[in-house]
Amino acid sequence: MDTQQVAQYLDDPDLASAWLTSIGVANAKRAHGNLKRIAADGLPLDLMAVVCRQLSEHLPATSDADMAVNNLERFVSASVSPLALGGLFERDPEALQILLRIFSTSQHLSDLLIRDPAGYDLLRMTEGQPVRREVLIEEIFAEIDAFDDERAVMSALRRFKRREILRISYGDIIRQQRLEIVTKQISYLADAVVEAALRYARRIQEQKRGTPRAADGSPARFVVLGMGKLGGE
Repeated sequence: MDTQQVAQYLDDPDLASAWLTSIGVANAKRAHGNLKRIAADGLPLDLMAVVCRQLSEHLPATSDADMAVNNLERFVSASVSPLALGGLFERDPEALQILLRIFSTSQHLSDLLIRDPAGYDLLRMTEGQPVRREVLIEEIFAEIDAFDDERAVMSALRRFKRREILRISYGDIIRQQRLEIVTKQISYLADAVVEAALRYARRIQEQKRGTPRAADGSPARFVVLGMGKLGGE
C-alpha cells in the first residue's frame, strides 16, 4: 500500500470500507474514523502507509480486529510523540504486531498500556521474562522507601502492580509461557505488593508508637495471612 492509496482511503469511507472488511473489521465506519484520527494525531502519509500495510498483514490473525484498531488509535493518541511511535513501527514491524495481539486479546491490558504508553518500551526490553520473588520484593521496597506520604506509597504500589501485570501478561500472551510460570509470577507479584504495604504500615506505626514488644521484650510479629487463591509462598 502506497501513500496515494492511503490518502484515498482516508478521504473516502466507502473505498476504505471494502479494504477494512477484507482484513476482518466488522464496523468499517468506526475503524475508518480511528485511522483518520491516527493520521490527525501527527502520522504523515508515509508512516500511515506503513501502519496500513501492517494492519493488512496482521489484523486477519487477531481475535478482534475492531477492538485492535480502536485501542491502537487510543494508544497513539496517548503517546507523547505519535510521530516517534510511527517511526518505531517502521523500524521494527514486530512492535505493531505485538500491540495488535494485546489490543485484540484483553481490554484490561490495553487500558493499562494506554494509561502508560511509555511503558511499552520497558515491556519489550523485559520480554515478559519471569522474575524471582526476591527481586520483585527488592524492587518495590526501593520504590516506596523514599516516601512517607500514604498517597504517594499507594500510587507507587499501583504503578508497580500495573507494570508487572503487563510483564506477566506479555509473557503469557506473546511469549506463550507455561501456565505454571504465569500463575507463579502472579503469586510472586501479590507477595511483593503485600509485603511492601506491610513494611510501610509497620514503619509508619513504629514512628508514631514505637516498636511493639512481646511479653518477653522481643519485637512483636506483624503478619498478613494470604488465603485461597491469593495465597503465595
